[in-house]
Amino acid sequence: MKIKILTVVVCAALPALLAPAASAQQLLAQQESAFLCMAPPGHVCQFGVQTATGPVNFPLPSGERKALPGVSLAGAKYCVCDPGPVTTDCKEPRLGYWCLGRWLDVVPGLNQ
Repeated sequence: MKIKILTVVVCAALPALLAPAASAQQLLAQQESAFLCMAPPGHVCQFGVQTATGPVNFPLPSGERKALPGVSLAGAKYCVCDPGPVTTDCKEPRLGYWCLGRWLDVVPGLNQ
């Protein structure tokens, strides 16, 4: 009898205990990410962001920031090249160009 009562209590309380974890995952997925171009003055960075909904590509002049609201952070990756384009392997397309060299995870806050 005690085991049945305990089972009912645990089953009733379980959704309430798991709700904060689900809310935290949703909050993380909805946080805004910003990107910053740290290239020398006069340069323009080309950012490529791989998201669950598809790729997002945008140019960003040196020293400027751009917020990407709605980018799901779960599994999103980014690459930045100067001057561009962003390549599939995130490597320089030719001599005189610069790229990160690998795709990095998008994090809440500032990505540079």
